[in-house]
Amino acid sequence: MAYFQFFTHNLLEPFSFGLCFLLILVYTRFDKQWKWRALVIFYFMASLLMWKAAYANPNLTLYNLLCLLSSIGIGTYFYYTFISTLKKRIVIVYVIVQSAYYLTDVFRADPPKVFDSMGFVILSVGVVLMSFLFMHQILTNVTEEPLSWNFDFWFVSSQLFYHLGSFFVFLTYGYLTRKLQISNDYSIENRVYLSQLWLGHNVLLFLSALVIAGSLLWIYFRKKSPLLL
Repeated sequence: MAYFQFFTHNLLEPFSFGLCFLLILVYTRFDKQWKWRALVIFYFMASLLMWKAAYANPNLTLYNLLCLLSSIGIGTYFYYTFISTLKKRIVIVYVIVQSAYYLTDVFRADPPKVFDSMGFVILSVGVVLMSFLFMHQILTNVTEEPLSWNFDFWFVSSQLFYHLGSFFVFLTYGYLTRKLQISNDYSIENRVYLSQLWLGHNVLLFLSALVIAGSLLWIYFRKKSPLLL
């Protein structure tokens, strides 16, 4: 029971990133576009960072770096997915804003000693915005291929699902950690509450990885047996 709790609270996050890495790596066998290779690199690095963060204390620097890598990795994917020049420019602006925030945080005279949720809030808002822009693109550029066969659609849906939920987790977690630091009330009850809140985030990430896995299986079997549609 103790190991299961340690896994869900500490190792489920790097495991989910690693699962995404393996799934996207498999997909690159069929689609060798640069956007997928960029995601392979991102998920591999994210998985390594989070494995280290699971055993590091403190791990705030690692999470700040993960936030930047997420913005660049997912931003690169959307940049090469979008057709519109305006949408590509929005991605560039988003990555610049996130990079500027990261650099400001790194060179801050008095760096925060608790989880800085603002960077992750910017990340989630940006990904949600780009996801809706993608949905607009795919609905205004209709093709004969069924939407359920489009892996881009499933991947973006997984990101939309994860970042919509994690947005509220990041806001709440950051607020509570700052409040606890001010009150200096790190009781067992409060620590358990924060732990359960982050568990919710880990579950969202894992479920998004399962969506990617399920979509790969769905597309593979449906394309092999199109009469099943």
